[in-house]
Amino acid sequence: MRRRFGSLPLQLFTVLALPLLILLVLVAFGSITLHQVATRDLVAAHDVQAVRGVAGSLSERIDQQEASLTRIAARAARSESPEDELNAWSDTLFEGGVALYDGQGLLLASTGRVESWQTTSPLRPDLLDGVRRATPGSSAILIPLINQGSNATRIAMIVSPAVSPNSRPVTAIGVISLNGLGLPTLLETLQTSESSSVTLATQDGLILYQTDPSLTGTTLPNAPHIAAALRGESGADYRNDANGSELIAAFAPLQETGWVLVQEEHWAEMLSPLMRYSQAAPLVVLPGLIIAIITVWFAIYGIVRPLQRLEASAADLAAGQFTSIEESVGGIEEIRRLQVSLQAMAGQVEKAQEVMRHYIAAITQTQEDERLRLARELHDHTIQALIALDHREQVLRRYLTSDPAGAKVLSELRSMTGEAIDELRRIIRAMRPIYLEDLGLLPALEVLARDIAKGTGPKIHFERQGEPRRLPPEEEMALYRMAQEGITNAYHHSQCRDLWVKVCFEPTAVIVTVQDNGVGFDAPGKVTDLAHNGHFGLIGMYERASLIQAALTVHSAQNKGTTVTIRARTQSTN
Repeated sequence: MRRRFGSLPLQLFTVLALPLLILLVLVAFGSITLHQVATRDLVAAHDVQAVRGVAGSLSERIDQQEASLTRIAARAARSESPEDELNAWSDTLFEGGVALYDGQGLLLASTGRVESWQTTSPLRPDLLDGVRRATPGSSAILIPLINQGSNATRIAMIVSPAVSPNSRPVTAIGVISLNGLGLPTLLETLQTSESSSVTLATQDGLILYQTDPSLTGTTLPNAPHIAAALRGESGADYRNDANGSELIAAFAPLQETGWVLVQEEHWAEMLSPLMRYSQAAPLVVLPGLIIAIITVWFAIYGIVRPLQRLEASAADLAAGQFTSIEESVGGIEEIRRLQVSLQAMAGQVEKAQEVMRHYIAAITQTQEDERLRLARELHDHTIQALIALDHREQVLRRYLTSDPAGAKVLSELRSMTGEAIDELRRIIRAMRPIYLEDLGLLPALEVLARDIAKGTGPKIHFERQGEPRRLPPEEEMALYRMAQEGITNAYHHSQCRDLWVKVCFEPTAVIVTVQDNGVGFDAPGKVTDLAHNGHFGLIGMYERASLIQAALTVHSAQNKGTTVTIRARTQSTN
């Protein structure tokens, strides 16, 4: 029974069925979300229209008050008795009273209600000289008289109409409250919910009216919709309150005053209770979703995660780390059996590689022994024969003193013999680096670079870092042969102008770098691909690096040169 529950077919069936369940949940919740968005936009459009209507009505009433006050000032300018004009005027339009001033700022006349605000407020026409409303073409000035923390705000309206040359200039000041402008009646159309709030503010952000009276007299907060309203724009914006609930902020300017009207409300409260409860309808699929999540959790930890760990172990195995596959990855029985198969395969590959390393080491040693034998034979026989031939040529020269042509040919023969001896000695040094045996890696590489630099090829730059030291003979020979192969490849195939050879001695490692600025090539990603591309020299370098457990990296690209780096972790020898 346990095996059936953890079997791969059942797990795959669960994983395939899960997307359908998720799709159903998304459709259910998505439909509710789309309906909420449509409802929110509908409420926002309604609020914007209502706020625009209230702002327009309030603006018209202010314009009517301005026109009335302008007529009073114009009549007073033409009248010999301004008091009569004011006595004939009713206080129904300006319940705070009206006052008339001449061009010198002297009081001409006033109604009985003026004294209270005239003595308690800093309204002086001489101080207001040059102040005008923001809208072009309007001559009225609106000065708010605010009771801090109260919605009993009054507005002082100041007009100075143009007069004829025979009339005197008159400035009229009338005070009217927001109640007198009919603001409470207009705002009744905006109070759509208990959480709705309405704010009336000046163009400087000073709050004249707020549903919460404690905010009257304060400044509007810095918000995008407030900034848009102060720029004369109208519309709606969405924001969250302190509790995270979404608000609709509808705003509109009052034309010709620069004031702004803002309404904020929780749009969700506009929905009917049935609609709010319908949002919980998709919860009927919640049990199925929970079961699916639990099933997926078992699938992830029983299949996916073990497969991921097995994949990582297989990648390490491909990189040559055979111990990684030994760690158990868990999971269902099929995965565990697969890991056992991989472990057996890794064991066989490791044994095969071990045999191959011994075989390559034997071949490499045999190759070095054969080179040593050939070098000795060439030195002991061929070079000695050439030297003897050179001596015989010197003896023969004495018999050709009377024949200039023969002497010339003999001289050319001696030159060719000397060149052959030098070339043969160079070949012997390459086959048997005696400097490596006697002096160590660094002098041997210096001699190798100097011998190659004698030709017509690239210019060779040799550099060393650190304190030179001797290494075990097999390590010195492997490093020398790898560097020799890298230098030879660059010399013959890279078409480079410069070749850099660098040997760095670190406390626990020796790094040999061969770099050129030649044509380069597309370096294969794996060592096994080198044979298919004909890079057999690089294969030999990798094999030698493997024998001494060194790291060999080759970086190359077309027309960007090649860099071969050999890093061998080693200890010095005495």
